[in-house]
Amino acid sequence: MYDFKSILEIMELPQKAMTYDGKYLENQIPGYLTLDVAGRESLDTDIQTDEIHVGSIISNQKLKSKTLIVEYGLTFENYEDSQFKFNKIKQFLFRREDVPIVFNDENGILFYGRLSLMQQPTYHTNEFATGKIELFCQNPLKHSRIKEFSNVITMDSPIETTPKKIIVKLSTNSSIKITNKRSGAKIKITSAAIYSDNLVEFDFEHGKVFVNGADRTAILDLDSDFENFYIHRGDEIICNNGVMTIYANEVYL
Repeated sequence: MYDFKSILEIMELPQKAMTYDGKYLENQIPGYLTLDVAGRESLDTDIQTDEIHVGSIISNQKLKSKTLIVEYGLTFENYEDSQFKFNKIKQFLFRREDVPIVFNDENGILFYGRLSLMQQPTYHTNEFATGKIELFCQNPLKHSRIKEFSNVITMDSPIETTPKKIIVKLSTNSSIKITNKRSGAKIKITSAAIYSDNLVEFDFEHGKVFVNGADRTAILDLDSDFENFYIHRGDEIICNNGVMTIYANEVYL
């Protein structure tokens, strides 16, 4: 049972307060307070096996999606005000694509998800109710905030990921090759009109290549591993032309 008076006395953001697409619900809906969060620590692995004479052999392993459950409290003046605020919560949370989700007690970690369920609230008094919000994360992994690495790097990520983008300031003309030394994956531009001091940006998130801000995706070599350029913990990424900056999120279970 929640102490209504104690909740009203809370002046600061709760320890587990959530930002949803960069905004605290506490700042969007007066009287809203995050009470608890569940699901962040869960991990559901689908292991497929083939039976053999003794035991079995794992043939495939997948990480299942994750659901975060946020319990909240809401103060209001009367029933009409409560309906207005509950509708405002739904309007704010409903999205057609995933958004970043961050909790105060784990501020360096981002989840990506969207509203999947808002349960019927429980009214404790005429001025206070509690409820639960479910946020569906189709990608169950945790992500760090974007980190920068220059030239030859070691990416400290236990799970494979792709960079957000790689930007190179060229030192010579005409060609560039970026290589993952461990996997051998390459991104290449050869025989194109690119020159010393040009800024070449490989945008993995949108699948594009920019030169000095202009979309030049067509100059990327067709045999480049652009869509499958993964980085793992311990990988070294090298560039044969210019100064490279890699922007990436480390990912965790």
